[in-house]
Amino acid sequence: MRDAIDGAYIANSIRMLRSHHRGSFLVVEGESDKRFFDWFIDKGACKIVVAYGRDKALDALQRLQTPPLGGVLFVLDADFDILEGRSPPSVSVVFTDTHDLETMLLASPAFEKLLLQVAKEEKVDKFREQHGDLRACLLRCGKELGYLLWLSRKDGLNLKFEGLTLGDFINEKTLLLNPAEMVKAVANHSQRLDLKGEAFLARLTAMHDDAHDPWHVCCGHHLTEILALALRKAWATNDRGKLDGSMVERMLMLAYDEGLFATTQIYASIRTWEALHPPFIVLR
Repeated sequence: MRDAIDGAYIANSIRMLRSHHRGSFLVVEGESDKRFFDWFIDKGACKIVVAYGRDKALDALQRLQTPPLGGVLFVLDADFDILEGRSPPSVSVVFTDTHDLETMLLASPAFEKLLLQVAKEEKVDKFREQHGDLRACLLRCGKELGYLLWLSRKDGLNLKFEGLTLGDFINEKTLLLNPAEMVKAVANHSQRLDLKGEAFLARLTAMHDDAHDPWHVCCGHHLTEILALALRKAWATNDRGKLDGSMVERMLMLAYDEGLFATTQIYASIRTWEALHPPFIVLR
């Protein structure tokens, strides 16, 4: 069913819904984004539409321009656009503060709240003494995967990251990542054996730039999977064998409250859009 949904379907659905909903529409990329915003929107004034992908959302945006339909706001992952110097393509598009909503959650105090509930304090303290700041360790691993994803997008490599076994290239005790083993694992997972050589690894290394904000390089789903690995192993409490990235993301959402959301740029941008597009309301 989701494969059949495209930009035309989304745009047409919104136009049809307009006949009985005079309020705003908030278009988001995925189901997890919907779960996040469900807590913050004014449900009497705003309806959420899931696009099931960034490209589909952007296609729907273009289709809603002719004829123009007011009251539709798109909240999209910044992805690598900020690093590539691209701004939101429309006044009706708001980007996340960081790469995506998951990285926003991890950059917030929700991260500490999750650790208090799930991690073992003694193990966390020992890890911090030996390896430094916990977020910095996550970002160090996540940047390597993020640069590889970015390179894949730039060169149209279509590399597959979902379903990777992170333990194949990340040390479960230290969270140190082996770049060569990462490339090997992703190449095998993607059936791209031509990408295993030193030349490709050199291309990946050349992507690195200290000026890049790691919160824009890292993909949130990669970071939550790395965090799940840490909580199963290095920072574990009891038996966390079934803990995965999606569970971590749900726990982060539960730990993230309206007060934290109100401090973000995405919140301010939505409020600005509301002020410029009366009478449409998104947030409660």
